[in-house]
Amino acid sequence: MSYDISAFKVLIKKIFPPNKCVFTVDTDGNAKTDSLQIKFINLLIPFVIPEEIEIGDFNIKKFDPNTLDLSKYGELYLDDTKLNFSKENVNLDMIKSRLLIYHKGKSFNLDDIIEGKLRGRRINLNDSISLLIKLDDDILKKFTKGTHYFRIESDLVTNLEINFEMDENNMNIKFDPDNT
Repeated sequence: MSYDISAFKVLIKKIFPPNKCVFTVDTDGNAKTDSLQIKFINLLIPFVIPEEIEIGDFNIKKFDPNTLDLSKYGELYLDDTKLNFSKENVNLDMIKSRLLIYHKGKSFNLDDIIEGKLRGRRINLNDSISLLIKLDDDILKKFTKGTHYFRIESDLVTNLEINFEMDENNMNIKFDPDNT
């Protein structure tokens, strides 16, 4: 079953402001960019992370990250380059060590999320949530000055594109966990 999210596409530009949603950052203070920060702003309504996260047949309590194959759900592109998220290409231990979610200066890794440590957390109107992903240099080099996009192609939802711009204000900056 496919869901039409075309009305949501207008809101995407507000939730992911093109020049304020993607950053290349230095997380360890050595003046070398090592991560990508993707930031979104809650412009809808305040909400609380529910006790149980269920979307269709998906239930976080039954989720086994070792069997996850994101490529079965759709394809992700950076500009015109398809990113490979097949089970054979994704190293779960690497994801656990390289992926963090930040809200109000507090970080959560994949294990924290699975264990339910986000449950009950209130996301207020205008709060931002950041996804921080440690990346290798060859991938970070693709985030050059100018206009880019992430595109999701899936049978589950209408194709979605998030446009963003890279310039001196969001490239090669020191990561500030309190400004996430």
